[in-house]
Amino acid sequence: MEKEEKVRCKTLEELKNKKLTKDDLRFISEVAREVLKFLTRTNIPLTPKNYAMWFEVFCYVLENNIKASDLELMGIFKTKFPQEGEEVKDRFERERKILKEITEDLTSELKSVIDFLDVHQEHLSSRETAIREIHDTADDEYLKAMLAKILDELEKIRHQNTELKKKLEESNKEIMKLSRELEESKRMASTDFLTQVANRASFDRALSDMVNDFYRRDYPFALIMIDIDHFKKINDTYGHQAGDYVLQELARVIRQQLRARDVVARYGGEEFAILLPGVTFSQAVRVAERLRKLVEKHLFRFKNVDIPVTISLGVAVMREGLDETSLLEKADKALYLAKRLGRNQVRTDLDLEVEE
Repeated sequence: MEKEEKVRCKTLEELKNKKLTKDDLRFISEVAREVLKFLTRTNIPLTPKNYAMWFEVFCYVLENNIKASDLELMGIFKTKFPQEGEEVKDRFERERKILKEITEDLTSELKSVIDFLDVHQEHLSSRETAIREIHDTADDEYLKAMLAKILDELEKIRHQNTELKKKLEESNKEIMKLSRELEESKRMASTDFLTQVANRASFDRALSDMVNDFYRRDYPFALIMIDIDHFKKINDTYGHQAGDYVLQELARVIRQQLRARDVVARYGGEEFAILLPGVTFSQAVRVAERLRKLVEKHLFRFKNVDIPVTISLGVAVMREGLDETSLLEKADKALYLAKRLGRNQVRTDLDLEVEE
């Protein structure tokens, strides 16, 4: 399995062995500006440690001309600094939850105020109708003048209420929009931005839930690890854009073959993982073999160029005595066995026992 490109700042590494040029200074200044803007808008404390770490991230991003959202930047940060990345992610999730609660409370309060205004408008209209009837039938000119002033004031109040309701409804729409954006941010935080399948963190949570479910009510599940054969060669031969296309298309093909409750995730680089709840060993092997054959026959075409793609797969079934780590280890070893024996094939944790 090929490893992901290392997140590093080549400019700083090269500066250790050469003098600073005007172009270097210009680039470093641009990186510094982007770091400061990012730390400010995400409320990350501007400490020397945070600045230094995020400088490396933005240096890597700008050197490679990567267009990334704040969530994607946090994913890159986590790749470079795994422990600190978890802290950033946890803080982001806490703030997202707080904002969601605030928007829900505001929406509820605004709806109550709007409903109250509707009732108040009805009362004003009924009072205005009653006063107008008195005004129209009164003979006393002084009384009629007083009632006319009251009617004018009621008209102004009704107009103000109408304007207020309009503004509140507009505010409510903005808050609802914010709520939807927060939900979208939650989805993005659990999704790999390139392939649009679950990311590693989301997969880890799903795996933990399934392991707990297995021991709580003996509910079976299987894990399939998938690796694209010779992926580095694909990148070197057809370019990194073609490599990205292969990852996206493979993810789409896999998703089409799975049930709604199955979980497919980009586990890293060119590696994918699938969780199959409620299946037996033989069923999981059949799923893996079907995927292998489909990918081998599938037409991967990028810019009118056909790219041959095959995958190797490792299958492991949850059993007594295993946990998340040991199950992953079995599936991963089965995957490496498939690659060692020639690639484009399926191997299982039972094959490992035969090998041993």
